[in-house]
Amino acid sequence: MTKANERRQFRFALVKDILRCESVRKLPHDHKKLLFRWLANGCSITDTPPDTSRIRALEKAASDARRLRAALGRLDAKDAASLDFNYSQTIPLSIRLLALEELSNDADALARVIKGEQADIVRLRKRRTAKSIANTLAMFGIPFNTRNDWDVDERNVTTAMRCVMFAMLEADAKKLHWGTAAAIVKLGFQMLTDPDEEKVVFSEGEIPVTAGDAEDFRLFLREMPEFNGIKLVE
Repeated sequence: MTKANERRQFRFALVKDILRCESVRKLPHDHKKLLFRWLANGCSITDTPPDTSRIRALEKAASDARRLRAALGRLDAKDAASLDFNYSQTIPLSIRLLALEELSNDADALARVIKGEQADIVRLRKRRTAKSIANTLAMFGIPFNTRNDWDVDERNVTTAMRCVMFAMLEADAKKLHWGTAAAIVKLGFQMLTDPDEEKVVFSEGEIPVTAGDAEDFRLFLREMPEFNGIKLVE
């Protein structure tokens, strides 16, 4: 059996189990459809860190700049002087060598900063997913019950955990673990019941901005390469 078939069968079993749960079984038919629709759009956790291609490109640019600078440094003095003479009307070779050194250093530094931001993006995405799914569970009256944070067998899987697993499956997450589902349920419940989430941290004109809103905006800015590019080189 292919992995695609296994995932389809797992999805079918999940939906069947969720529909059998008491809290879901009593919902009207249109509410059940709405529950699965919201769950399908509730997960934003990815298995790979964001901006990987940017980091690789920056590291390659830094490496290529260092290699080119080293190659130019090995030129015979006469050839270097000849090239320098040709460039005398534009940018001297010595300045070009300095620019290559600065480029390699700056590209390395920018790659390190983006790497540091990846952990923050992953954490914020997990919190956004947990909060979104928690709101959905609360909306449809599904209890936030969990049994274990790891090695949960089928007998101990709760409706809330199945809902999270369904959301992860719909988001095409490659790593599907019941422990992850339980952790997301717990985090979502914690965020939903945390009064600080709704605490106003500042106001934009007459619009109050809560801690949760500020966190969502921070993730939005983190996920924008254009914003990151401007911010990181300032």
